[in-house]
Amino acid sequence: MNPSSPAADPATTGSKAGPQREIVMSLLINAVAPIAVFYGLRAAGVDQWSALMLCLVAPAAKTVHSVVTKRRIDMLAGLVMSVLLLSVALSFLTGSPRTLLARDGWITAMAGIWILLTLRRTPYYLYALRTFTGGTVREQINAAWRDTPAFRRVVHVSTMIWGSALLLDAVSTVVLAYTMPIDSVPLIGALKLVALIILAEVISQLYFRRKGAPHLRGPNLPTTTPTRTAGERACE
Repeated sequence: MNPSSPAADPATTGSKAGPQREIVMSLLINAVAPIAVFYGLRAAGVDQWSALMLCLVAPAAKTVHSVVTKRRIDMLAGLVMSVLLLSVALSFLTGSPRTLLARDGWITAMAGIWILLTLRRTPYYLYALRTFTGGTVREQINAAWRDTPAFRRVVHVSTMIWGSALLLDAVSTVVLAYTMPIDSVPLIGALKLVALIILAEVISQLYFRRKGAPHLRGPNLPTTTPTRTAGERACE
């Protein structure tokens, strides 16, 4: 995700490679790999429950690897691991593959709740802006966050957009898990999540460009909010 893009800055290009690579790897391991494993095993004649259980191997290994390399368990990793273990335990007790399918919804819900909880300290969207920018742009973002209430409001709203999108995905995923044919749910769920992420990206990008980016223009961040037209004020 690149939520900012408020201005072109040569210093930003080097800082984007690492986070973008990490996001791509996360999508491959947590989304693409489980779907490929599930449908590959189903084509080989493996039953639904076993195929869904084996789908957990890659995401679980990724989470464990993250904890080991970082030598700490952050809140999101802890929540995901807790939901993962709970869903596996319940699935063993019930023998229901639908319980495993609903797991994706609970994990997405935890991610959405985590994003909304960041509003209390450092909002998720501010973290994303800092991650995908560098040099002058990042300095302007930090200054705007420190000195401009209107910019802070934009960051808070953008964070709420992402948290709400993930919560919407979570609810719809649980509904799909218990109503749709089991073999259809993984693919439909993945496509739905991608669509919601794209929607959240577009909405937050447009909102930030209109309301947040004006506070970052110029070599030096102004100490007051830039002059706005009457029409812009009326739209607030």
